[in-house]
Amino acid sequence: MPAQRVSATTQTTREIQVKARRYLLGVVLALRCVAAAAGVADVDNGSDSPTEQYAADRMQRSISENINSAARWIDSFFDDDRYIAEDATTKLRFGESAFLEYGESPEYKTKVNLSIDIPHTKKRLRVFIANEDDTNKTPDTLFNRVETSEDTSAAGVQFFAKASNKQNLSLTAGVKLESIEFFIGPRYRYTLKLDSWQLRFTQRVRWFSSKGWEATTRFDFEHLLSDKLFFRQTLDGRWREEDDGYRYEIRPTLIQQVASGQLIEYQWNTLFKTSPNHRLESSILRVRYRRNFLRKWLFYEIDPQLAFRNDEGFDPKAGITFQVDVVFGGKGFLKRHEQAAGETGQLETPANNPD
Repeated sequence: MPAQRVSATTQTTREIQVKARRYLLGVVLALRCVAAAAGVADVDNGSDSPTEQYAADRMQRSISENINSAARWIDSFFDDDRYIAEDATTKLRFGESAFLEYGESPEYKTKVNLSIDIPHTKKRLRVFIANEDDTNKTPDTLFNRVETSEDTSAAGVQFFAKASNKQNLSLTAGVKLESIEFFIGPRYRYTLKLDSWQLRFTQRVRWFSSKGWEATTRFDFEHLLSDKLFFRQTLDGRWREEDDGYRYEIRPTLIQQVASGQLIEYQWNTLFKTSPNHRLESSILRVRYRRNFLRKWLFYEIDPQLAFRNDEGFDPKAGITFQVDVVFGGKGFLKRHEQAAGETGQLETPANNPD
């Protein structure tokens, strides 16, 4: 019997690996087609002329700056946790969302998040009241049903020891309001230029008074395909003292600006867990359409998805999320959004971003 179980487990693992390779091959081929359509071409570096080398260096710096600028603007537009975690401005966000999935009851969520920049601290200190999942992000998407998220609120303070395009270091301390659980820990982000790519490494460690230690690690490989196409490959993982094993996610994402104030995000989330055995937990194909409408502080989203989950035999299950966000404040966010919504309709670049 043990031999039969090992054989069955091995067979299942091989099937999952074959499916994963096919998914990855499809994504790579699709991205190559998109890059070709967008006019992405190799650069001829055959000349060793000092003048041409200097021009190439300037071009390389410009490309690197464009990648970083586009990444920051995209994160601010989607109000992504990469942006929220480093935004020291005063901001109030109110959101209503509904998730519908085939064969399941509708799920509704209301979020009210407030962040206040403390005066005379040069944007180094802020206090916040937010949903716990906004201060304790996991690799999961908003509604992927891989595991139940804690719908609680938290309040705390965040101190920024260093804040620049290259590095960001902060310390956060707070308390969950429902369970009265205290937490504290640092967050560090480092950005590295790699030719025409950009690597962002983010590490966060937290201690919770009732759950113990938690560590999350994320690598973002980013590339600007054209003035309207941006690619990001994300690898992130999480370890918790109270959990067995490690969980990690591989997430390729393609972001397209279809018009001024309108972005579409094509995403494939693949989640793995190492306990009780190393296995594929879920794979979710998701399209996220976000648009600014009527007012510069008003947004709506429509996010259809197709999920394949281990506990459901990897049978496909369709779902869709509807979301409306109201965002007040956040000077950096509003300035970047107004610039990106100009006549060019292009992703933000250093030429129109004084930051």
